[in-house]
Amino acid sequence: MISGNNKNNLKISIITIVYNGIDFVEDTIKSVVGQSYKHTEYIIIDGGSTDGTVDVIKAYEKYITKWTSEKDGGIADAFNKGLALSTGDYIVCLNSDDMLADTSRIQAMVDEIIKNDYPCFVYGDFDIIDRNSGDTLYRGVVNFSRKGMIKRGEILPHPCLFTNGKYFKKYGVFDTGYKIAMDYELFLRGIFTEKVVHVPILITKIRSGGMSTKNRSLVVDEIIAALEKNGFLRSRFARTRKRLYFLLRLAARKALEYTYLYKIFSHTRNALKGISSA
Repeated sequence: MISGNNKNNLKISIITIVYNGIDFVEDTIKSVVGQSYKHTEYIIIDGGSTDGTVDVIKAYEKYITKWTSEKDGGIADAFNKGLALSTGDYIVCLNSDDMLADTSRIQAMVDEIIKNDYPCFVYGDFDIIDRNSGDTLYRGVVNFSRKGMIKRGEILPHPCLFTNGKYFKKYGVFDTGYKIAMDYELFLRGIFTEKVVHVPILITKIRSGGMSTKNRSLVVDEIIAALEKNGFLRSRFARTRKRLYFLLRLAARKALEYTYLYKIFSHTRNALKGISSA
């Protein structure tokens, strides 16, 4: 197990990457700089925004530990830039259209990290909020399992995930060959040997309509590529069977969405998860 953190002053690094995120980036920044837990560093990697995002960053510059604004090679490359600048014991990758739920969230997670003897991964729950209205749609509760990660492509929810910084030193950084599922591939490298802890507390508010929901076919391609890269799919038959499984799931989801049943189903499912974990 990865260990050896400073138990007296656990340092948390929050990394936000952004490109032309003027609509929501200020909410993200305010949710971080307003945290009651102060032993943190906040790193923002901007991809050369042209919509006023940089002006927002500059307005909060005195609260931001490090920031850059330059063209990058995509999401994975931008996150790697942030990792290279980070010095925290634990790392949080917070999207530029998401936010910490309230000012006590980092303190709450630090308490849980200490309570659980400094696990490699510790994650909480999240609220999905409507991108336009800001209304809460449902509580997201991920009951993570390693079997589900391999079989169904399940992933730890990175906007409310605190990762021990030593993980990146041991297993490497994000593979820039992935456009969306770079976190899935990175976690595959060590998820079967490192400790994962779920704490049933709200950490993050995540806006609906993210990139993964808009590019589902690419997500499937990258999940299969990640499984193959890390030795979980060893034959053409295994790859074909896995692809068929995901395609059938996508087709079922599209059918439900077409009849408006998917929203009802997903909200009910997540509500029941929230009740069962309370």
